[in-house]
Amino acid sequence: MSEKLSISIEESEVIEQVKELKGFYSHAMTYVLVISFLAVFNWVTSPDYFWVFWVILGWGIGLVSHALEVFELMPFLGADWEKKEIEKRLGRRL
Repeated sequence: MSEKLSISIEESEVIEQVKELKGFYSHAMTYVLVISFLAVFNWVTSPDYFWVFWVILGWGIGLVSHALEVFELMPFLGADWEKKEIEKRLGRRL
């Protein structure tokens, strides 16, 4: 017996948001672990030059960008913008 699972649009959107949040948390955890390892490695191999700073800065910019997207802190590229763009391309309202 197989029943077809039916979910609403709202439920589908929430599921997608949770997946995006999970992806961000995974990204943040990886960042902390890798940066910690690299900082120790930097300290052991060349304590006179803190080169890991450049990794922290570069990857940190990517992590902040990911956070802005997931937590919808960039309103000009948020859900409302997406909906308007979809409606514009479809030529009708959703």
